[in-house]
Amino acid sequence: MRLIVLILLTTLGASCQTSHVPDTNTETIDTEKMGNQIRGTGKIVWNNFEGGFFGIVDQAGTRYYPLNPLNEELRIDGTAVRYVLSLKPDVMTTVMWGMPVSVISIEKINR
Repeated sequence: MRLIVLILLTTLGASCQTSHVPDTNTETIDTEKMGNQIRGTGKIVWNNFEGGFFGIVDQAGTRYYPLNPLNEELRIDGTAVRYVLSLKPDVMTTVMWGMPVSVISIEKINR
């Protein structure tokens, strides 16, 4: 019985571990990575799950989850933006969507 419990606990503990593989496909024509910061263009997207939230998607389809709230003028699905983001790969979120980022600067652009 102890052996079965030990095996179950070991299996359960191993299944709870996650590994993070960084997204290496973040560099596109409109995106530049500089250390833990990324500069580029993309669009604001509204995600209607987990209570609803806004995210940023770059030209290559890479998704970024802003940890700090976006300004009211940017909270429109499809808004084109230019941004500088600080990547936060070690931050866990409840939405499980995109790379967590801190927005350093973001502005609306015309496309």
